[in-house]
Amino acid sequence: MKIKLTSVIVDDQDKALNFYTEVLGFVKKTDIPVGEFKWLTVVSPDGRGRY
Repeated sequence: MKIKLTSVIVDDQDKALNFYTEVLGFVKKTDIPVGEFKWLTVVSPDGRGRY
């Protein structure tokens, strides 16, 4: 299965980023401040250069 893009809304962005990177093994691609929140993008380790 291949997922190209999906959005997940979370209550705690730092905790979610830690889960996706430290537990699931994704890699942070973008971290853009948007007011008090941020736009975060994670990718699989083998998909770093895509999208």
